[in-house]
Amino acid sequence: MKRLITKLILFGILNASIAAVLIAGTNARFSSFKQYETDSVLLSTPKHTNFGLLIMGTSRARLLTRIKCNWECLERELDRTVFNIAVPFGGGILPEKMYLTSFYQRGNSADTILFFLDAFTLFAPQPNLEHKFVHYEPFRPRFFIQLLENNIPLERIFIYMESKFSYRWFTQTPGVVECDPFRIEEDQIDPERVRRRNDSLYFEGLNETYFDQYAGVLEEILKMATLNNTHVVIAFPPTLIGEQPGMSILLDRLAEFRRYYEFEVHDFTNAIPEIALYSDYDHLNSEGVKRFVVDHLKPIL
Repeated sequence: MKRLITKLILFGILNASIAAVLIAGTNARFSSFKQYETDSVLLSTPKHTNFGLLIMGTSRARLLTRIKCNWECLERELDRTVFNIAVPFGGGILPEKMYLTSFYQRGNSADTILFFLDAFTLFAPQPNLEHKFVHYEPFRPRFFIQLLENNIPLERIFIYMESKFSYRWFTQTPGVVECDPFRIEEDQIDPERVRRRNDSLYFEGLNETYFDQYAGVLEEILKMATLNNTHVVIAFPPTLIGEQPGMSILLDRLAEFRRYYEFEVHDFTNAIPEIALYSDYDHLNSEGVKRFVVDHLKPIL
């Protein structure tokens, strides 16, 4: 019996060692990804680097650097280095806190955070606990610990681990999108499409219990930025679908937070009404990004 247990322990150590070597080798191979080459935040996060601007938010913020010409426009027009930790594909505010923690843990700093805040990320657990961001991120012990500390479901943690040993992970290559030339072809906004879009984002409606929980995460982000001497600018991004549900609740909470933290708030919801500057109802195309950066971001930054 003792011999069997010893063999099992040695077998486990051997497999763990092989896994560690594979993970380390893969991480080293992918460590030079640019932020416009991958949907992963951690694969492109450097060490010991200062940025003039750190962008946070969801896909509407992610597209500002995931598309190469958008990133070039940002750095050129704002005359500062830019890094982006926004979560693609409708991610929530909890992954954003985790990415910001990782950013600072790696010895990085930022003069300003531009946080494109979407209200839907505070009203439901699905964007926060069930999002597929775990598929894109490399295995890193500190990030693994964050998943546990933030009560990410075990199913998601298992996917995080399992996906690092898939053929897709080992064979991934940089995926560069040079520019986004697509534009909406219709002349008027379809109210039914707007309704369906909101329904797809607000899984639990305006559930204030969830809002209180995730507003606490927002406060942790503000506290972390303050401790790291980073100025915060909260912005509501341009869209064709109008004001997001729950905005009055969010604005009231932000007013409370401003009693304890210094940050700015800017509402760009209706800043760009031209349909031709969007690739869909709430994502700017590259022409729209350029207009937004030059006419709206540059004056406040």
